Amino acid sequence: MSSNAAVRSKHLVVLGSGWGAFSFLHKIDPKKFSISVVSPRDHMLFTPLLASTTVGTLEHRSVLEPLRPLAAKKGFKFYQGKAVGIDPEKQTVTVRKEIFDSLRTRERRINLIGLEDSFLLSYDALIVGVGAVPNTFNIPGVKENTFFLKEARDARNIRARIHDCFEAASYPFQDDDVKSLEARKALLTFCVVGGGPTGCEFAAELTDYIQQDVNRAYPDAFRGGTNLWPRVILLEASGELLGAFDTSLRSYALRKLHRNSNCEVRLGTAVERVEPGTVVLKGGEKIACGLVVWSTGVGPRKFVTEGMKWATKEKSGRLRTDKQLRMIDPQAKGRIFALGDCAAVDGSTQPAIAQVAEQAGQYLAAAFNTHGYEKMISHGLKDSDFVFKTKGMLAYLGNYSGVASLVTKRNDNRAPLSMKGPVAWAIWRGAYLSKLGSWRNRLQVPLDWFKTLVFGRAHQSFDRTVVTVTSALSQAELQPRESFVSTCNWGGRGLQLRLSAVISVA
Repeated sequence: MSSNAAVRSKHLVVLGSGWGAFSFLHKIDPKKFSISVVSPRDHMLFTPLLASTTVGTLEHRSVLEPLRPLAAKKGFKFYQGKAVGIDPEKQTVTVRKEIFDSLRTRERRINLIGLEDSFLLSYDALIVGVGAVPNTFNIPGVKENTFFLKEARDARNIRARIHDCFEAASYPFQDDDVKSLEARKALLTFCVVGGGPTGCEFAAELTDYIQQDVNRAYPDAFRGGTNLWPRVILLEASGELLGAFDTSLRSYALRKLHRNSNCEVRLGTAVERVEPGTVVLKGGEKIACGLVVWSTGVGPRKFVTEGMKWATKEKSGRLRTDKQLRMIDPQAKGRIFALGDCAAVDGSTQPAIAQVAEQAGQYLAAAFNTHGYEKMISHGLKDSDFVFKTKGMLAYLGNYSGVASLVTKRNDNRAPLSMKGPVAWAIWRGAYLSKLGSWRNRLQVPLDWFKTLVFGRAHQSFDRTVVTVTSALSQAELQPRESFVSTCNWGGRGLQLRLSAVISVA
């Protein structure tokens, strides 16, 4: 066996498909290692633009980067499954065949009797990048009665619920019916819990949708003697929004959401429990609403807490690593690395955000490429620690406005450059557009923005048949060679297009 073949025979197994794992896969040299990837989802999710998909500003596929094309290009194996346990002594990962569960439980299920539900995957080095899950802080009713905004399916579910609330509020009702009025007010009240970037950006996207599209699409939902209008309520337990930004930008964000976005922001307001259709605040106040989105930070996945019980963790449940991302626990034998939201580097206070995970993945891939397998597992690296360098923070606040705290090469050792308003919004869009992982999405996202600007957002649900197509000919009882004239209204922001089509019928 040649030396190159021997080196390449070292098997690296990557768990996850988030920012850390995806950046690692992009940078690792497939000529030097044999690589396998395990993830329950077959794509990487571009989370900074996820909130835009909840109301149709962007389509869901535009923020997804499929893994299969990358696997084919770089020659690694991909298994769509869920890691459920690690045996560090035998150097194996137990992988549950996630697709089997779907085939057994969905409609038109198939029989998979005789096939094993899981398999073992051996590794020489293991990279754990499984991310995290929303943190409920053990508040009663959160898991059962709120929507999270962490995955693409979460955004689809939120979009469907918003659709259903407006459709339900559009049914005929009596203006003097008090119960009906209160129910409709609840349907048109949307609560967002958490004043971080995700919560603020979702509230901003939702208020944009209400101001720019709802009046045209759902006129019966709030017109009439009741003077109904949708409400967005943002609840934050601390005394400020966007706590990681400086004071001037936090103040601007609060004013912007209150004044221009018509979003009711309640600071210092903690949630005691969540009941079906009701948020109960500490102090007893109840808010009846049609949608509750929970965005209050992250906690460890079940795989980390139960599948890796043997591992050394910090108080928050994140896996402890050294400064070269190697797990500290002696049972890992130097062969297991962890990065992203599921890991915490000793001696640092790195936040659980995308750019930390991305830089960690790039660092780890470069270290493997440069130093090789043996040095990586034998603690043979010196003066090669992972150091996170922030590039700043961005947040969208609605109505083509935002805040930006930027760190550039010129001001790397100085205070971040703060910007706000439309300029910050333009930077927000440009920065995230440039970070998209494929040219397909770099073309698709601007196209979605253009369609939203010109035609407005689409109004449909994804969990049922949206349109039933019937024969226009039978309805109009057209005769042979008769002409059928159709007029369509396309309503966008300040743009009305009328299209007349003449169809000849043979």
